[in-house]
This record gives sequence, structure tokens and C-alpha cells, in this order.
Amino acid sequence: MNPYIVLLNQTPSAGKDLNDASVFAQQDPYGFIMAMLGMGIVFTILILLYVIFSNTPKLFTPAFKQKTRDIFRKKPAAEVIPEPVAEPTNEADLTGEVNAAIAAAIHLYRSDLHDFEDTVLTMKKVSRIYSPWSSKIYGLRNLNQN
Repeated sequence: MNPYIVLLNQTPSAGKDLNDASVFAQQDPYGFIMAMLGMGIVFTILILLYVIFSNTPKLFTPAFKQKTRDIFRKKPAAEVIPEPVAEPTNEADLTGEVNAAIAAAIHLYRSDLHDFEDTVLTMKKVSRIYSPWSSKIYGLRNLNQN
């Protein structure tokens, strides 16, 4: 008969007070199984954290955001309206006034993006011949003090 089955089939009323810790101590007297189990759990969690943290930057890509928007924004088939096909534009339609308005709008938009500060940076070389911080005479001890 297998001793493990006997240990698991014994009850406290059979004369011995067996609890889970004593059964485990009898099956693993040196703690090898407990050590391997603990290290296995820790290393498994560390590998899982590595996989999660190494794949986190992929969550912030525009392609991933578009996929999640498409998944969560499902339109019913009845409400889907085909988008009109844009007619090809002729270059003769773009007049000088239209181009000037587009250029002015782009210029105003780009100029509002940055704060302009009038910062003047001046560098003057200051040469000090004597500085008590670099003088070694103050670091020496005079032993002939009477």
C-alpha cells in the first residue's frame, strides 16, 4: 500500500492529531518541494511582468488605438451610410486667393504653437587669479604652533 494514501486517509480521530502542516512536513522533510514551489511562483510572476511591461508601449500606438475604436464602435448594418466619393479636384479650381487663405491659416496655426520668449544668453569669461577654495595652503596643518 502507498504511504501517501495512508497519510491522506488518516483522520484525527484515528489516534494522531494530523493537520496540513504536519502532513506536508512528513512528505517533504527537507523543504525541497516548498523551495521549488516558491521559486517557481516568483519566477513565473517575474516573467509575466516582463512580458506585460515589454508590450505596454504597443498599447499607445495609433494603430492599436484605431483597432480598439473599431472594436468598441460597432455600427448597426441599417445605419451604415456609404461615404460619398470625392470628386477629383482640378488645379484650376485653386485660385490665388484660396492658396493665400490656406497659407495664412497654416501660418497662424503654426505661430500659435510656440511661445516666443526674448531670452538673451550672455556668457562672460571671468578669470579669477586667486581663490581661497582652491588654495592648498589652508588645507595644510602647521605643526610648529607655539
